[in-house]
Amino acid sequence: MSERKRSWREIDRIKDRGDVSDKRDERSSLERALEDPRLKERYLKEANRLFMGAKGGAGHSKDLRAIHETYGTAKFEAAVRRYLERYGLPDDWATLMLFLDFKSEPRVVIEAIDALVRLSRGKGLLERQGLKSKLKVLSLNARDLEIRDAAWAGVGEL
Repeated sequence: MSERKRSWREIDRIKDRGDVSDKRDERSSLERALEDPRLKERYLKEANRLFMGAKGGAGHSKDLRAIHETYGTAKFEAAVRRYLERYGLPDDWATLMLFLDFKSEPRVVIEAIDALVRLSRGKGLLERQGLKSKLKVLSLNARDLEIRDAAWAGVGEL
């Protein structure tokens, strides 16, 4: 079918309004919505939570906060055990540093040391020095020989 030819007046009016009714936005509604930086950030955050599994749930934040709040108290060991049962070893630097003081299971402390040494490559000088100091103390004071060895090996890798 042939299209009706527009007059110059109609063409000028369309240009003035900036309205080009012939062209349609062929992007999906999601693509258009992601142009808004706030919506894009929220969408990406939700997508990341899906891939995190149990660690992306609302209970994870609560259990993580419990570890930090009970550090240095009698409830710390129970909070760490509960977290380990539900989520495994944490991914963040601050919580892993607290796990170095989990006395009940040497295996967990050794895994935390390994994870911290791996994460230290992306950290600044201050964090690496703090970890090195903590590992030196562990290598001298830990009751478990395996923890001492792992801590000393960690010092060597930093």
